[in-house]
Amino acid sequence: MNKPDEGMMIHEQNILLLSALHRHRRTFGFPGMFPVIPADRLKSATPAQPGMSKAERAGSRTTGSRPSGDTANRPVIAILAADGGAPFHGNHRNFVDIIRTGRKMGVTVFVLTPGGIRPDSDTVFGYQLDHRRRNPRWIPVKMPFPDVVYNRVPNRRSERSREVQEAFRIIREKPGVHLFNPGFFDKWTLYNQLRTSPRLSAHLPNTFRLDGFDTLKRMASSHRVIYLKPVEGKAGIGMMRITLGRDGVELIHQGAREKNRMIKPDLAGLWPQIRKLAQQRPYIVQQGIPLARFRNRPFDVRMLLQKDLNGEWGVTGVGIRVAGETSISTHVPMGGRIESTHVVFQEVFGDRADETLDSARNLGLSIARFIEEKQPSPLGEMSIDMGVENNGTLWFFEANAKPMKFDEPEIREKSLRRLIEYSMYLSKAERQREGSE
Repeated sequence: MNKPDEGMMIHEQNILLLSALHRHRRTFGFPGMFPVIPADRLKSATPAQPGMSKAERAGSRTTGSRPSGDTANRPVIAILAADGGAPFHGNHRNFVDIIRTGRKMGVTVFVLTPGGIRPDSDTVFGYQLDHRRRNPRWIPVKMPFPDVVYNRVPNRRSERSREVQEAFRIIREKPGVHLFNPGFFDKWTLYNQLRTSPRLSAHLPNTFRLDGFDTLKRMASSHRVIYLKPVEGKAGIGMMRITLGRDGVELIHQGAREKNRMIKPDLAGLWPQIRKLAQQRPYIVQQGIPLARFRNRPFDVRMLLQKDLNGEWGVTGVGIRVAGETSISTHVPMGGRIESTHVVFQEVFGDRADETLDSARNLGLSIARFIEEKQPSPLGEMSIDMGVENNGTLWFFEANAKPMKFDEPEIREKSLRRLIEYSMYLSKAERQREGSE
C-alpha cells in the first residue's frame, strides 16, 4: 500500500476541525463573516513556539499536530477577495482550482476578505474549501496571518474601496508578508510607461487619449481603421471600430450583449453617437493593425506569463484567439474562438513559424519585466495580448494584471502550479532573509 502524502493528511485533518467549527459556532463581530469558534477554545490547539513558521502554526491550530519535514516550510497562502456575496465576491470556480492545486502540493490555501483582517492581530478570519463535497462549500476558519497574499479582488470599484485599500495597507506593513499583483492595469498608463522604452515603443500602435473630436480627426487623417477602447475596459466590452471608406464612415460598437453598426457621410456625423456610447468614460484612440489571418479571419496572440519557483518570469503558455465573423475583436465572449497555436503559426507563417513564436515569447517577457519595474509591489503574473502581421511584425495591445482563465487544459494546469510555486518562492526568500539577519 502506498504511504499517504503528508500534506494530504494534514488537509484531511483540517476538514475535521472545520466541521467542528461549523457545528460549534458563535457570533463573531467581523462584517460579512460567518460565526466561528475562536482558536483558544480548541483543546487540540498548540500555542505558537518561538521560531515556528506560519505553516507550522496553521498545522498546530487546525490539526492538533505539528507538521514536520518539508511540509513545515511551505507557505500559508491567502487569495484576497471582496466582502459580500455568498460568502464573498470573486471567481469561486477559479479559487477552488487554486485551493485544490495547493492541496495536491501540500500547501494551505484559503480565501481572505478585508473584513477578516485586523491590523493588531496575527490571525485572520477567512474561508476554506470543504474537500469532502463535490460541489464547492465554503467553511469559515481562523488562520494565522498568511505568508503570501494573492490579490484577486474582482473589479476596480471594489479594489478602490476604502476597505480594500486599508487591507492592502495592513498587509504591506506586516513583516514577512508578501502581497503580489497590487492592482488592475489601465491601457493609457501602460502605453505611457512602455513608450519610454526605445525598444518596446517600436511595438506600440499609434495611441492617444480621446480628449475630443480633434484627436479623433487627427488619427483619422493617418489611419483608415481606428479603434476606440475604454481605458479600464474588459473582454472587449465597449470597444468601437471606425472604418473610413469611399461611401462614408462606419462605426461598430461592441456592447456586452450586442453589436451596433451605423454609417455616416463623415466622421463629424458620428461624433455625437461616439460621445453617447462612451458615457463619459475615459477612452483611448488607437490605430488599427492589419492582423495576419487564419482561414480568412484575423487573429491575435494571448500569452500568459508567470513567475516560477525561482522568482523568474516565464511563458506559461501561448494561445490563439480568432475573431468571429461579425466581431471587431478576438475575445471569445464576443464571438471569437480558440485555435491551436502550432496549427495557426504553421499554416500562416510556414518556415518562419518557430522564429515568429520565439520572437513573440521574448517580447512578452521583456514587456512583463518592464511593466513590473513600474509597479509599487511585485507582480506574479499577467496576460498579454499581441497582434502579428503577415510579415511577422509584432504589436503590443494590452496587458492584464488579473488574467482570465486560459481554456487550453495544459496552460490552465501549469498556471495553477506556477501560482503555488511562486508563493513558495516568496516564502522561502523571506525565511532566508530572516535567517541572514
